[in-house]
Order: sequence, then C-alpha cells, then structure tokens
Amino acid sequence: MSLVTQLGEADLQRLLGRYAVGELVRHWPAAHGIENSNYFLRTRSEGVVREWVLTVLEQASHAGAVLAPLLDLCHAAKLPVAPIVRNVAGGIHETLNGKAILLTPRLPGEHPLAPTLGQIKALGSAIAKLHLATRRPAFATPPYPRGEAWLRREAESAHLHLGRTTSRPTDDDTLLLDTLLDKATETLRQAKADRLPSGVIHGDLFRDNVLFAGDRLTGLLDFHHAAYGCLIYDLAVAANDWCSRSDGYLNANQANVLLAAYHRVRPLTEAELDAFPGFMAYAALAFWLSRLSASNKAQSGLPVRVKDPDEFQRIGADRAALRFSAEL
Repeated sequence: MSLVTQLGEADLQRLLGRYAVGELVRHWPAAHGIENSNYFLRTRSEGVVREWVLTVLEQASHAGAVLAPLLDLCHAAKLPVAPIVRNVAGGIHETLNGKAILLTPRLPGEHPLAPTLGQIKALGSAIAKLHLATRRPAFATPPYPRGEAWLRREAESAHLHLGRTTSRPTDDDTLLLDTLLDKATETLRQAKADRLPSGVIHGDLFRDNVLFAGDRLTGLLDFHHAAYGCLIYDLAVAANDWCSRSDGYLNANQANVLLAAYHRVRPLTEAELDAFPGFMAYAALAFWLSRLSASNKAQSGLPVRVKDPDEFQRIGADRAALRFSAEL
C-alpha cells in the first residue's frame, strides 16, 4: 500500500504536541484504507502505553461537520466506535499542508478475510444497533450522494472508458452497465414511493471497515461516507462484500444470516425485504462506478488508490439477474 501523504517522525511529533496523549514511541502505516492515508501510533504517558489511528483526509469527508457528533453518539450508545480525540484547545482536527488530520483511539481486532457465519451474524446485529442508536440525532445528516443523478453522470463517463479498464468485451460491459442502471433507477424510485425506513447510514461497511476478535465484533470504522439514506442500503452494501463468492455470485445462506440477525434487533418491513435484491444491484453499480472513476484518475496520473473494478463488475452481473427471497 502506498500512502498519498508521507509523514515522518518530525511531522508526527509536531502533530502529537497538540494533543495530550504523551510521547511518540512508534509509528507505522496502516495497511488498509483506499481514500485516506492512515498511520498507527503508539504513545506513552506516565508509563501507560496506548495506540491511536491518525488519519490524513486526502479528500473532504462526506459526513463533514456531522462526523464528530456522529462518532460521539455511537460511542455513547456503547457501539464499538472510536470517537475523535480533541486537541488541547478542544478542537476536532488539526491540519497539515492544508489537509485535515484526525486522531482516534485504535480499536482491537482484525479485518476478517473469510467471514464466518458468526461474524456475519454479529455484523447484522451491529448494523441494526447503529441504525437504532442514530435514529433521532440532534444534527442534520447530508443525503447519500450516490443517487440517480450521480449514477447517470458516472455511467455516462464509464461508457467512454470501459474498454480500457476491463478485459471483458466492451459490448457486454455496456449492456451490463445499462441493465444495472435501469434496475438501480427503478429501485430508488420505488423506495421513494414506498417510503422505505430511512436514517443515518454508514454507507461503506466493507470488511476492511470492521474489526473482529474471533466472532466478536470489536470495531466499526471509517464513517466518512455516513449520510442520510434508506437503511436497507447498509445491508445491501454489506451483503455484496461479506456474502459474495469470488466469482461474484451471492451466497444466499450468508445473506439470510445477515438479514435475520439484523431483523432480530430492528425488524425489517416487508417493503424493505422486497427491495433488498434491487438495493444489492444498486450498491454493486455504485461501487463499480466509483472504482472505475478511481481507475480512470489513476491512469491520468492523479495520486489516487485503486481497488479492482472487475470485482464489482462480477457482483453486478450476478445481482442484475438475481432472484432472492429472504428467509427470516
């Protein structure tokens, strides 16, 4: 992993001087993260050693000013979420070379590579608890940005570049893109008509944003995409990443475990269950398009990190024709 922003020991010493966390003992780059640069820090204060995560925001967080109070709210609700550490002046973040710096406690655990059913069950329960804990926030959350207008704009751009970014025939790619766009558009319009339950969503609950110790969920990370949207979208995003085979096909048993665990904490409506397959297609398209966009920027020489767009092309191909009925 290559960091966009390289921080040396002098930079880190200077930054930590603005926090009451003690002296720097060790630092090393975090191996996960695609949009921001992250470092693990170890400090010592009065003989006590603690670890932190220092994040350099390479682009503005969509959550914006909502990020800190949202993390505080989740932490107060006993969710495994790390609040932002305030500096000695009581501020939320510092800046370095014009980029915002955030400091949070490091949570224990590891990112699951091959999720167990126990981990998927714990994730479903945690997502439901997150939705319940944030159902009446004292702040206005920005709407989820990847709506119909965004999808159409990115799809138009993707049509111009698909031949360069995939090894599959361009005609097949174009057909899949158009099919998913139609399905996502229909899903979003029907969700609005059905008035699906909405609220604060995480928006990015991939395996690299969740920590586990065995089957115990120990951390929910990276709330930079938090937004106001349909709650079922969080489950769709999670199912696409946690419940997909390497060829993109959905593992229906794992998806049902995820939904059932969520349902036990916050009962899903019939309309949400009916919309779930469409939201998986919508989420697959949204992340396929975002990865294609990042790939195009990287090819143009911009300093962005890229994840494989073909992964969500395969997932999207499955979700475009999927027939799935939840078993709760």
